[in-house]
Amino acid sequence: MRTTDWLIGERERLLVVNDPRNLADLLRRRYPQFDVATAPTYLSGVAALAGAPARALLVGVDPTSRKLPQVVSGLRKAAGPDSRVILCCEPSGEPVAREALAAGADDYIIYPPTAADLDDAIALPRLEEQPPEAEVMPTWEELSGLAGVLSGMGGSRRQMLDQLCRIVSQALRTSYVSIVVDDTSAHVGNPETEPSIVETISAGGRTLGKIFVGPRQRAPFTAGEIEKLRHYARLIAHLLDAAERQQHWQSLAMIDELTGLPNRRYLMQALEGILARAAVERFRVTVLVFDVDGFKQFNDTYGHAAGDQIIRDTGQLFRRHCRQHDIVARYAGDEFVVVFWDAEGPRTPGSKHPTDALAVLRRFKKSLESHEFPSLGPNATGKITISGGLASYPWDAKDAASLIERADHAMLQAKRAGKNCIYLVGGDASSRVEFDAPQTS
Repeated sequence: MRTTDWLIGERERLLVVNDPRNLADLLRRRYPQFDVATAPTYLSGVAALAGAPARALLVGVDPTSRKLPQVVSGLRKAAGPDSRVILCCEPSGEPVAREALAAGADDYIIYPPTAADLDDAIALPRLEEQPPEAEVMPTWEELSGLAGVLSGMGGSRRQMLDQLCRIVSQALRTSYVSIVVDDTSAHVGNPETEPSIVETISAGGRTLGKIFVGPRQRAPFTAGEIEKLRHYARLIAHLLDAAERQQHWQSLAMIDELTGLPNRRYLMQALEGILARAAVERFRVTVLVFDVDGFKQFNDTYGHAAGDQIIRDTGQLFRRHCRQHDIVARYAGDEFVVVFWDAEGPRTPGSKHPTDALAVLRRFKKSLESHEFPSLGPNATGKITISGGLASYPWDAKDAASLIERADHAMLQAKRAGKNCIYLVGGDASSRVEFDAPQTS
C-alpha cells in the first residue's frame, strides 16, 4: 500500500460515515495519531473523499436501506484501491453486512467493536489493552525535571510551561510539544507541526488549557504513553493551581495591609532593580521621603482609628497624583517613600525629577487641603500637612538604602525648619521648598 496517499499534511485520516453509535470518539481515543473525520450520510461520505483520501472508511450499516450494495460500491470507487472500507453493524444487521462485502467492502465489525476488532479491520498492529505500568511511571529524568519546576515555582508562568514542554517531550519521545494556558503559551520543536494528540488541562470542571503533542517519527504512541500524557495534564493543573496560590501569598507579603500600597520589602527590592537599570540606561531616579506633620498628636487626640484613616487616605491620595509606574510605598508608621523614575528610558533634555516631584507635591497638597477626614470632626479639612525630603540618583547616593537615608535626613531638616515644606538634599535655605508659611505646632 502507498500510505502517503492518505496523508493530510503529516497525519493520516480515518473517515466515519453514517455513525449511529459515536464510533468516531472511540477511534480518536484509540488512534490519536490519526485525524478522524465524520460524514453524516452516505452521499456526504462520497463528497468528503473527493476532498481528501482516507486510510480507512468505517461505514455504519442501515439495515433498512435496499441500496446498500450500491452505496458500498460508490464509496469503494471514491476511496480508491488503497483505502479499506469497513462496515459497522448491529448484531442483527450482520447478514446484510456480509452480503455487502461482495460490493467492495474489505471487512465488517459488530457494534460495539473491541479494540482488537478495530486494529484488525483497519490493518494496524494491535495495541495493548492496558498500558504497561512501567510506561506510565515517570523516569528519573522526568522526576529531575519536575523537581526543577517545583524549585522555580515563584518564577513566571511562561518559564514553568517551557520546562514542562521539555519534560513532556522527553517522556513521550516526540520532538514537538506545546502547552497553552489562558494567554500564555510555550513549546519545544517546530511550532508549525501538526499535533497528533491534544489533551485538555482541567481542574474542578474548568478548562485551564491544552497540551498539543506532535507525531512520533517511528512507531505510533502506545496506550501507556497516552495514559502518561493524561497524568501530565492532571499534574500540570495542580502545578498551575499551586503557582497561583504561591504568587497570591507572595503578593500579600509585598502589600501593606492598611493602605493597600507596596510595603517596605517591596520598595527595597523594586528600588534596587530600578537603580541597576538606571546605571545602564543612564536616567535619573528621585526619591521622596515624607510623613504626616504632628501625626502622634492626631493619634493621641482622635484615636488610633482616626490615625489609621489619615495614613490610609494620605497614601492613596498621593498614589492618585503619580504616574502609574512610579512607586508610592508605606515605609513605616506614617512615613511614605515615593520613587520617581523613567520607565520608558531617559527623559527629554531639560526635564528634572526634583522639579517634577515638586509639581506632584503641590497638586497633592491642594488635594490634601480639600480632603475630608470625618474622624477629625466637623472641621476636618485643611488640618493635615506633610514634610519631606528629596534625594536623586546618581548625585546624592548610589544605592537604595543610602538614597532613602539621604532623603530621610532632608525630611528631618524640613521638620526642624517648621514643617509643611520639602527639603532637597543639602538643607540650606536655597534648597527649601515651602507649601505655605511654616507651621510651628
